Amino acid sequence: MPNARPLAFLRQSIKDFRSTGALAPSGHFLARAIARSIPSHIGSEDFRVLEVGAGTGSITTEIARRMKGAGRLDLWEISPAFCAVLRQRLSKDKFLSRMDGRVRVHEGDIRNLKTPGYYDVIISGLPFNNFKAREVKGFLEHFRTLLKPGGRLAWFEYVAIRRLQFPFVSPARRKELKRIHAVTQLFVRSHQIKKEIIPLNLPPARVLRLQFK
Repeated sequence: MPNARPLAFLRQSIKDFRSTGALAPSGHFLARAIARSIPSHIGSEDFRVLEVGAGTGSITTEIARRMKGAGRLDLWEISPAFCAVLRQRLSKDKFLSRMDGRVRVHEGDIRNLKTPGYYDVIISGLPFNNFKAREVKGFLEHFRTLLKPGGRLAWFEYVAIRRLQFPFVSPARRKELKRIHAVTQLFVRSHQIKKEIIPLNLPPARVLRLQFK
């Protein structure tokens, strides 16, 4: 199983890079850092976490480790191949198995989920740079509606990745990347509670944490 996950990720990346946005799963240090967006002590069994774009589960394991067998975890993933890997992990991963049936894998587009005010924490693995700016805005606004008052949203991005793309993309794409940056920064300026740089990831990444009233 450990060797199958990177291979499954690579195959899906080659098939549909737009939905994965990377050639390998998130590294251990990044996965653990973004999982720290969840409180270290979950006070209620009704505490709900949503992971969007769970991939093959590299971050999922760290989320489950952080939850310590408490609360509920929903995983949304658009790739059928990744969903199959995630379902296999539910019983084989020691941290997920501790959740005792309170982890659910959902295959589909997260924008079709209509449960406003339902989640305490949302962790997104979506590759925002691979979408249009209007889509990114739509994702972020949708996440806000899914969160409870005071809920937290976290996502990661690779450091300086937009600037590194500039020499290799068309002028139209450069404009779109600037629009994406403007959209994310609008949310960050209004709602960010913490930013954390993960230099040991390849490539280096930053975790952004937002909280909505």
